[in-house]
Amino acid sequence: VESTPIPLPLVPNFSHIVMIVFENKEFGSVIGNGKMAYFNLLANSYTLLTSHYAVAHPSLPNYLSFIGGDTFGITDDCEDCFINAPSLPDLIETSGRTWKTYQEDMPRPCYIGSHDDYAQKHNPFIYFNPIRLDAARCERSIRPLTDLPADLAAGALPNFVFITPNLCNSAHDCWLGIT
Repeated sequence: VESTPIPLPLVPNFSHIVMIVFENKEFGSVIGNGKMAYFNLLANSYTLLTSHYAVAHPSLPNYLSFIGGDTFGITDDCEDCFINAPSLPDLIETSGRTWKTYQEDMPRPCYIGSHDDYAQKHNPFIYFNPIRLDAARCERSIRPLTDLPADLAAGALPNFVFITPNLCNSAHDCWLGIT
């Protein structure tokens, strides 16, 4: 009797996945550019996604697709276009894993709106009703970037981490004269 081979899991077991989103510049204007030394250090040290392209413009639909797998028909950077749908965090939690997003310059946990160099459009998690409307879940998981060092020091880094630098540090704005 021949046995049926057991298929390999689609996603290998992992302890941590950290996703940092930079944006708005073409690959060729960043990779290999001496003025973007830190970006290049990250690209050379970790994983560089060379076949990832925007699914829409402007920013928000792309961020929603990262976390929700769809743009949900959203075509602009609205701040009040909330979505009642499941998202990646639901799957992560169902698997028994943890997640957090760390947002640079977000004034406080679970903040709604934009403030100075923090742009809500780059925080897809706040748009999902099952996260935003669950106060404890939202406060626990949508955090300012300033919380990251304490989580690291405490050995409390979640299994999935999504980091959004502020508008300047993500290369969205205040761009060092690079085109």
